[in-house]
Amino acid sequence: MKLRFRHTSSVHTDPIREILNQTRGKDCSMVDLLIQSISLCIGFYFLDEGAIRSLQSGVILQKDFENIVDEYLRKTKPKTAASFREFSQVRLLEDTFQQLFLYWAQFSKDKNKLRRLVERLIYPNLIRYYRADLMVPAWLERFAVDLLPIADGIFYDGTAGAGGVAIRLAKYGQEKECDIQVFTKEIDPLLFHLSILRSQMHGLEFRQANEDCIQGSQLLAKGKANMSIMFPPLRGGEPIQVTDTIVCGSDWSYAFHQLEMLSETGVGVCRIPNGALFNAKNIDFRKYLLELNVIDTIIALPKNAFSFSAMPATSLIVFRKGRKRDDVVQMVELPLSGQPEQKNGLDSINYNSRKSILPIMQEKGFSVYPSELDAFNLSPQKYSYHLRRQDSGRQVYSYTSEQKAAIDLPSRTVPLQDVAKIYRGINVAGFSLYSEGTEVLRLSDVQNSQICMDKIIRYDLSKRENLERYEIKTGDILISCKGKAVKLCVVSKDMPVILSHDFLGIRTDDTKIDRWYLFYYLQSPAGQRAIQQIQMGSSIPMIRAVDLEHLPIYYIPLAQQIQYAEELRRVNTHVEEQLMALQELKQRAYKQYYQKIGLGETL
Repeated sequence: MKLRFRHTSSVHTDPIREILNQTRGKDCSMVDLLIQSISLCIGFYFLDEGAIRSLQSGVILQKDFENIVDEYLRKTKPKTAASFREFSQVRLLEDTFQQLFLYWAQFSKDKNKLRRLVERLIYPNLIRYYRADLMVPAWLERFAVDLLPIADGIFYDGTAGAGGVAIRLAKYGQEKECDIQVFTKEIDPLLFHLSILRSQMHGLEFRQANEDCIQGSQLLAKGKANMSIMFPPLRGGEPIQVTDTIVCGSDWSYAFHQLEMLSETGVGVCRIPNGALFNAKNIDFRKYLLELNVIDTIIALPKNAFSFSAMPATSLIVFRKGRKRDDVVQMVELPLSGQPEQKNGLDSINYNSRKSILPIMQEKGFSVYPSELDAFNLSPQKYSYHLRRQDSGRQVYSYTSEQKAAIDLPSRTVPLQDVAKIYRGINVAGFSLYSEGTEVLRLSDVQNSQICMDKIIRYDLSKRENLERYEIKTGDILISCKGKAVKLCVVSKDMPVILSHDFLGIRTDDTKIDRWYLFYYLQSPAGQRAIQQIQMGSSIPMIRAVDLEHLPIYYIPLAQQIQYAEELRRVNTHVEEQLMALQELKQRAYKQYYQKIGLGETL
């Protein structure tokens, strides 16, 4: 059977897409064809020319090909033979095997090309279709390796995937003439066997295990790794009980495992979702990390530098054990890809080029003293607004004394959930407008801390149950939860209005906190800073109810709250009345002026 395939720039996927179109509707998928193609290329790589010529002399079935490769590898590489059997038998596709066999056989004489083809079939094709959260672009792998102090010792990757990072590190160590022992783990059987086959194709020997790096037995004893890089799945792992009172949440569980594996002076690089740096559920664990003094660098990665469009915002954490107590923490926010950096003279950034990213990091980075770090939010964006430059030219994070006095919260704080209840607004998407329907308070209906009812919109919510949970009541504090500018208001009277999902409602416990005291605190510089720290997202900042519940509130005795807030209210009321009177006086003066010059009749 002789096939002619169209050749395009993506020659490595051309036959796969061709066959997929031919077999549309049948029991065949892109992943199946990719695995079959990778298996063929690997098999051709390990066979000698004589064996390949005998295969090409006639029609061969998939099972025959696997048996020939298996027999050949048993004699030379028994471990590789076992992995090849496991990987190639994931899915048998006899109907497509002969077509793919004829295509990939044309590259069989060039071992280097076969190895490159395997890499191109895996990244980004197989990984994209197999498990999207395993996408680690080449530039990020190179960058992570560059962050390590490569030297003789033990390297560990507990989330090895298809082995890309470990292979890159091992080859980099060979270039540096370092004696590095590589240990890896991967829970997924297909990726585990693929990583073994890839390492053998590169002539590398790893200590590899197929087990859960957090729950499984130890391939490497804890505290032995000198270096580590881990790109764990972004869905997170299982929470870990660190102490009797501290729980490591799912976002940090793989990073915590990496810390356990590092030696007393080990360095590790781990990817985490950005939310792990400031979400409320991990505050205690972040305090624990700061007390250990193991965070060396935090790098916010540019989201648009990833080819996978649905990739969530992520950061790299560099852990370094054995830090001195006064060692600074490096903060870096890498610029967006393709954007010229006018401030520091950097050219347009192309992360997919083969240039090192370290110079960009050095240009964009700044230092933060450990005493300035706030466990409530460890994201670089928080600290990038207040920089001063030392004589050495290094950027160092620091508040002015006025800023520090306004922002630092005294120790007498309580979480908002201890003094108030938080309720969400209703999502009206999917409900139709109806002139006789229910009034819904939207973002535009709150102006200058006042509710404006003149343009309020009604929706037909007759089929929606439990609408009372969204009703606003007298004394409720409303806070907008979308957008950088935060709107606040106190509901002055009962009204038949329900809250939209643009807002969160705060219903205070009058026996614990005065609503006006809380309102004025949230408007204060300290309160605004605390709100900024729980906002998530870059393009449209959001506030989650669970994070608002943990917002720290400066607390004083209730009697003082009522007294001081009432004093401020009286002053505010007096000033508002004076401003209104002055505004009316101004309007009268303008009206008289227009009448004097003959424009009165046109007003």
